[in-house]
Amino acid sequence: MQDQKMERQLREDALAKDILEEARIQLMLKFRFLDLALWKMEILPVRAGFAYPTATDGRRVLLEPSRVIARFQESGDESIRDQLHLVLHCIFRQPFDKTYENREAWSLTCDIIVENAAMDICGQRFVSEGDAERKQVISELRMKAGTLAPRKLYRLLEAAVNAPEGADHLGIGRSQLNTWHALFERDDHVAWPAHADGTEAADGEPGDASTDEDGAQEQDIDRIHTDDLSDSEEQQMQSTQPSQEETSADSEESDDAQEDESAQDAAMADDASSSDEKSSEEEWEEVAKQVQMDLETFSSQFGDGAGELMDALALANRRRLSYTDFLRRFMVTSEDMKINMDEFDYIYYTYGLELYENMPLVEPLEYMDDKRIRDFVIVIDTSESVRETLVQRFVQHTFDILKSSEDFASTVNVHVIQSDSRVQSDTTITDLRDVDKLMKGFVVRGFGGTDFRPAFDHVEGLRKMGKLDDLKGIIYFTDGLGQFPEKAPDYDVAFVFLDEGELPPPAPPWAVRVLLNEEELG
Repeated sequence: MQDQKMERQLREDALAKDILEEARIQLMLKFRFLDLALWKMEILPVRAGFAYPTATDGRRVLLEPSRVIARFQESGDESIRDQLHLVLHCIFRQPFDKTYENREAWSLTCDIIVENAAMDICGQRFVSEGDAERKQVISELRMKAGTLAPRKLYRLLEAAVNAPEGADHLGIGRSQLNTWHALFERDDHVAWPAHADGTEAADGEPGDASTDEDGAQEQDIDRIHTDDLSDSEEQQMQSTQPSQEETSADSEESDDAQEDESAQDAAMADDASSSDEKSSEEEWEEVAKQVQMDLETFSSQFGDGAGELMDALALANRRRLSYTDFLRRFMVTSEDMKINMDEFDYIYYTYGLELYENMPLVEPLEYMDDKRIRDFVIVIDTSESVRETLVQRFVQHTFDILKSSEDFASTVNVHVIQSDSRVQSDTTITDLRDVDKLMKGFVVRGFGGTDFRPAFDHVEGLRKMGKLDDLKGIIYFTDGLGQFPEKAPDYDVAFVFLDEGELPPPAPPWAVRVLLNEEELG
């Protein structure tokens, strides 16, 4: 009986793997830019009680053989779309993202974004019967959230998930959320590295363990994150284990040693898991960049049919740099009153104190070359489209960084310029200790149209008057909706946009775009 069951499982495993391989081939024939991503993960049959045919941990495609076979019998196109859905999750690195705390809202957000991109590139290929309804829901969500950018869509769904029982948020209640789960979900997220935190899935969520037809407990979910053994390898290890009678006599003597080894093994496993997770995410980042490059090459073959995927890739692949680190680009070399500890010799110094009684033999050098920010300009877009409270928080946040960092000199020459369609005010800061006084009386002026050129003309006038002799650059906080100078200046320019979870507005090629999270502003 056991042999027959094992033989049946082996046949199911082989058939299910063939189905996924065929899905990969069909996707590769239609979408050559996905070639590298489709074969990035090995296929591993498991029996873990998944709610859907497949799952992934970023390194492997974990499939439930019986569910994969049933899905293929239902529709070959649905099986192909399932595989595309799972691969797009990894390309966007969603399984590794631990930013969003509400698991249900984030999982649904990921599924909606992935299905939107999949429908866009598939067009009339691999059509699913639920596509028409999905497009209708996506249109509704665009109206409610303003965009399908991950952060905005997540906030909308999180508010709906957290709404009191029987209530809704913007017309989105529990019943509608459940319908959307069924409509957009295609794989199980329980094996995502971001979810491998030891917490149990909520009642009714995918990933609950189940029992097989003989009443035996299915393979535990946690093993999927740590165990790479196939069923046959596991059985071989079990067959080589000594019997309970042979080991019982020695068990009491080795308990302490085993506990110590178990603790060490657990710590090593945690370190290895964290390293593997980081490595997998970095590997998928490289794959995503290659997919983006290939897609741009083949985009003429798709017309407008790959726009959603290209936008999602551009958002996922954007380079991230903290605002604090970016400010260090404005450092300049200067001589500063400071003990040069690199050239300070303690031996001669203390010897002189002992020999001559409080008379050091060698005095420390009082000057050293240091990199400090001195001359630069902060321009605030005070047009009508920019919120006043946001402007004040940005200015406060910027000066907080300056005051707290050793990379900024206390004596500075910082011009804070407010400008909409013309320059409204120019406040000069010469000492960072005066910042608090400035912020107490800081008033936002303007709220007209947006034109960046007057601010640049004003800065150029200051340079000609000798008020900015060593200008390193300009930081321009704006929403990006205005006219830029046609000619590139001879200093660095950074346009700082508020990160709304979507691509920032366009900027001239000579300027740097920096995204700042509203949460960073405090």
